[in-house]
Amino acid sequence: MINRRIVACSALLAACLLTTACTGEPATKGSAIPEKFPATGDRAEMKANAKALRDYAKTHSLSKATGEAERIQSRDADGGHVLISTNIGAVDEAMTRAQQVADAYRDYAGGAGKPAKAGSVTVYNAFGDPLVTQRLGKK
Repeated sequence: MINRRIVACSALLAACLLTTACTGEPATKGSAIPEKFPATGDRAEMKANAKALRDYAKTHSLSKATGEAERIQSRDADGGHVLISTNIGAVDEAMTRAQQVADAYRDYAGGAGKPAKAGSVTVYNAFGDPLVTQRLGKK
């Protein structure tokens, strides 16, 4: 029984990694969602953004989900997309953990009655691969 679950979760993870961030559609050329988390950018700012998310999460009982967030890069010029780099490794519950990070970011971006600052968010694993992409306006 456990072996079936492991195989099913592994197959799901492999299928998601082969598609663009589990959207069910392959990446199109010029897509706003990079296939790897970008190596460029202001690392200090990205780390500060991740710390702000973790601090918000601590006060809103979401810290378990956001403890994985390491860097957050906003790509406003590319249509309001946010990229979150995490330290989620190759574990069975990687997709669930990535979804929790995306949900926490949605709450953070639209918290306190403010409109979300971005149209969507993509969560990447420790290897820079996309796991989950989520529109911020949807729950």
